[in-house]
Amino acid sequence: MGQIYLQHFEYRGAIGRSVLDAGWAIANEVMTKTGNWGGVEKGIKHRHAFGTASGGYAIIEVEDPKALDQYQLFLTNNYAHFVKITIEPVVDLDAALAST
Repeated sequence: MGQIYLQHFEYRGAIGRSVLDAGWAIANEVMTKTGNWGGVEKGIKHRHAFGTASGGYAIIEVEDPKALDQYQLFLTNNYAHFVKITIEPVVDLDAALAST
């Protein structure tokens, strides 16, 4: 199992409908093609997505750090104009603290 990351999308204020629709068109197309929002063929596994009124979250598993570089570059080039994107590594505290 690779490193798990929590990715957060937060809409950048008032967004025009055409900008939002165009961004989600790219996202849906690339998700259909590669199975993740970042268009990476190998090294990234999309585990789950959650939507909120302010944006959403995705849980991704990274097998290859270079794939994460490609993933983040794709996100920046295609979505950063309408969403703020953060990606944070997640630690399994239950497993880490099981012995205590």
